[in-house]
Amino acid sequence: MLAVITGASRGIGESYARQLAARGYGLHVVARDAERLATLAAGLRAAHPVPVEEIVLDLALPDSAERLYAEVRGRRSAPVDLLVNNAGFGLYGEFTDTPTPRLQEMVYLQVVTVMKLMRLFLPEMRERGSGAIINVASVAGLLPVPYMALYAATKAFMVSLGLSVEQEVRPYGVFVQTCCPGQTLTDFHGTAGMSRPYASGGQQTADDVVAESLAAVDRRRPMVITGYRNRLYMHLQQFVPRQLVLWVTARRMKSHTGTGRASV
Repeated sequence: MLAVITGASRGIGESYARQLAARGYGLHVVARDAERLATLAAGLRAAHPVPVEEIVLDLALPDSAERLYAEVRGRRSAPVDLLVNNAGFGLYGEFTDTPTPRLQEMVYLQVVTVMKLMRLFLPEMRERGSGAIINVASVAGLLPVPYMALYAATKAFMVSLGLSVEQEVRPYGVFVQTCCPGQTLTDFHGTAGMSRPYASGGQQTADDVVAESLAAVDRRRPMVITGYRNRLYMHLQQFVPRQLVLWVTARRMKSHTGTGRASV
């Protein structure tokens, strides 16, 4: 079995790598950070009798999806059984204060690259009648999020695309999962420019998120919201007027942005 994992050098991507290696998957781990990626790969090889190959690549660059696909095809000794589209980042702050190049980078990474990788890997999975893709979206993709507007929009794209394509490929024996974590204990919020972290107690660990995702893959569940608090919140908000949900979300998010400006 062979898995390709993007954004594998830290957080949720790193946990996918560790848990899939423990399940016996050979891995192609992909990230920009060569040093962290090398450390991860060395640890995985020491802990598990599986092949692990590093691919250092910035997936926010044009043609990066095509370069990754060509790299995997050139290296692999077996078909790709699982693609994990995990690479991504967030930006906190007012949309109009965020530099346009950063907005474009987010759209390319979390919309264009995700779409291209699905389009590149799915045909061979469909042809042989097996294979799976996990798209790591977010609960932010299930409703608008002021002060994190574009991030939520890109994740909404991933939710819609993943659920739609899953219906198309299911008859061919191929499976697409859309995984929607909530607050997770990683460096995501600090990297995104969040001035004050959320209070502890409501977050999951990356390992928790990935364990739920892989258990849902085993059961062929195409949509998983990880964490019972997130599932409860998403259920309850359906019964509240959308404008009230947006107002409360905006107040909460603004309190965490400090100056209201995103990091660059």
